[in-house]
Amino acid sequence: MANIMRFSKKQLDRVLKDFGKKESLGSNDTSEWVRLINDFIYEFGLKSEVNEKDILSITTSKEEQVVIEKMIYALEGTKTSLTYIFDGNITYIEE
Repeated sequence: MANIMRFSKKQLDRVLKDFGKKESLGSNDTSEWVRLINDFIYEFGLKSEVNEKDILSITTSKEEQVVIEKMIYALEGTKTSLTYIFDGNITYIEE
């Protein structure tokens, strides 16, 4: 599996479109976004982690956050941030 973090913009756009074709957003609720984000993290071997116990949160790097938000944009067509989905509960890891 290639490291998605090293893809060129053109490669990333193509991968996100392909991911969007096989995934579907059943509804625009938080649980559906969490499912898609988890699928994306797993499929591309990202280091980010979603915590669904206690308080819904995500641990990610700023670089992975940008890629995940681009995936969300590719699926939805509007900008939706991880801050919005996780109600500001983001912990950043250093690379």
